[in-house]
Amino acid sequence: ALKISGPFNIQFMCKENEVMVIECNLRASRSMPFISKTYNVNFIAMATRIMLGLPQPTVTIQPIDMDCVAAKVPVFSFNRLKNSDPRLGVEMQSTGEVACFGQNQYEAFLKAMISAGFKLPSKNILFSIGPSQQKLEILQYVQILVDMGFQLYATKSTAEFFKAQGNVDSCITVYKPHVKREPNVITMLTAGKLDLVINVPDSMDSQALSDGFAMRRAAVDSGTPLIVDIKNAILLIMSLHRKWLREQSGRRFWSFQSWQEYVEPRENITHALAGNA
Repeated sequence: ALKISGPFNIQFMCKENEVMVIECNLRASRSMPFISKTYNVNFIAMATRIMLGLPQPTVTIQPIDMDCVAAKVPVFSFNRLKNSDPRLGVEMQSTGEVACFGQNQYEAFLKAMISAGFKLPSKNILFSIGPSQQKLEILQYVQILVDMGFQLYATKSTAEFFKAQGNVDSCITVYKPHVKREPNVITMLTAGKLDLVINVPDSMDSQALSDGFAMRRAAVDSGTPLIVDIKNAILLIMSLHRKWLREQSGRRFWSFQSWQEYVEPRENITHALAGNA
């Protein structure tokens, strides 16, 4: 329908079964080299041949046959941008990307996060979640962190929800920045007492906006890892739990191989089948 020969970058917005196009650009995206490495297919070379009108054989890709998982994680520079709000929106804010391979999505995700500068938490995690639906969404995963031995902290409404709905009685309440009482989230961040901040803002609360900005900014300025998306927070918890389970049972979680070692098994199988034919 678009009558385009070659790469193009298209962005969609979906809501309640309705799909809209935000923009379409006649260029290769930063995902092109990522998927080329992931599937071991040179999509840039293919696109070039197509644009020049040269013959291009059909390439069949079967993701289900892959022996590994690849994850791409954005890199942000909020620590270099004074007073910028490290929350995500529809605008492009990342200044780079990291791609990593793993035996499963959990390993690939954690590898990519670490490579992007994220430090895995070891003890203290702070939650401050505005929307009630997202509090409910993450509730079952909060208990997983407790089972793993993490000490949880949360701002008032989040802590009350965790205790009332999830029986997470060990969660310690901390005060938001505008409340001049201790323990205060800003004091804890400044003192380096938190390993991770999970802050999902509620755009409908003007006071939360100022508190949320202060928390997020303090996390960035203190070098504390920050998660502002509930889906990322859940995947992080699931990945940490998978790592913890394997290590508790004495099994290895990390796999360290070169890119060739991840993709060559598929190549060897393909060559073997071709040779037998």
